[in-house]
Amino acid sequence: MGERIFVQGREGELDSLEEERFSSEEELQILLAARPELLDGEQLNPGAPRRWMVIAREQGIAQAAGEVDWWAVDHLLVDQDAIPTLVEVKRGANPGIRRTVVGQILEYAAHAGLSWSADGMRRAFEDAARAQEQSPQEVLGELLQSDSEPDADAFWQKVATNLDAVRLRLLIVADDIPAPLKQIVEFLDSQMPNVEVRTVEIKRYRNHSMQILVPRVFGGSSKGSRTVSAPTRQLTREVFLDEFPDQATREAAIRLLDIAEDKGVVNWGQTSVAIKARCSWRPFSIAWLYSPSREGIGWYGTKEFTFGEAITEYYPDLDANLRTALGQWTEQFRTDPFAEEVMTKNITAWSIGHEDAVAHIDLLAERLAHVLTKLSCL
Repeated sequence: MGERIFVQGREGELDSLEEERFSSEEELQILLAARPELLDGEQLNPGAPRRWMVIAREQGIAQAAGEVDWWAVDHLLVDQDAIPTLVEVKRGANPGIRRTVVGQILEYAAHAGLSWSADGMRRAFEDAARAQEQSPQEVLGELLQSDSEPDADAFWQKVATNLDAVRLRLLIVADDIPAPLKQIVEFLDSQMPNVEVRTVEIKRYRNHSMQILVPRVFGGSSKGSRTVSAPTRQLTREVFLDEFPDQATREAAIRLLDIAEDKGVVNWGQTSVAIKARCSWRPFSIAWLYSPSREGIGWYGTKEFTFGEAITEYYPDLDANLRTALGQWTEQFRTDPFAEEVMTKNITAWSIGHEDAVAHIDLLAERLAHVLTKLSCL
């Protein structure tokens, strides 16, 4: 008989959950594809918890560049530092859990850099995101937790760099990790400076009404984490407004933020603020604000105060009324002599310099309030 967990309710009653193994590797694979957070990023790296973005299930691996796929790893993920993460899933009852799985995942890792490219991984991720009616840039933004609109090109370049350097993470996942496997993984991890190797045990406890999943990460204790990254700055309203040196521009930013907070959603990044519209579909960005301290160009050409949209390209089946409303929103700026077109293939938008924004703040505020109200009804 396996372990048992007791849960005490508010009234003091106890309910028990019995340990239950997964019926198949496929069952555990499906669960991880839907909930990669079960690969507990806090345990993997307490100093900077790992977050995950799923690239593909059953990602093919060839023996050499240009050849047909010979193997397939159960899951290919990346974390917020663009480190490719190979996940191989086994049941604890599988005899191969002790040694066979180690040779298997090492073989995959040895050929990953030869078989995969960052461009191919990007296409796989974006195709999968669109198939699930998700915006690739929003999924990436959630992973990075920096700006709501991430620099996708820079991120995938980091993936390419990590692939070239064979900087990988290997995770062996099972509902029971035997001691010999833990020992092998700890040894491998200590001997491969660029490759992080861990085991993740996910135990399941169930009864008639609920399920509890308990992940435990093993390995790497001898040298600690190698993926700790420096803490990143997160903007706040106060910090953002303090970066405006003159009162007039600061008041223009305040006026736009007040409207956004009242009628929409404000998403604070590291260097910019995204203003999101609420609608029955999901919140999405329609404006991006940068302070004068932000040098250069931001996400997909956004800068200073930028107004537009970036979702219609990714959703050919987008609701017609929503598509029309977004088109009308962006078209308002086309004939404004003070607006500069953002020339990228990913968004339709117009940037307005801070001085021009001050001069036309009544018009900008009226437009923003109108579109946020209109989109909230769709």
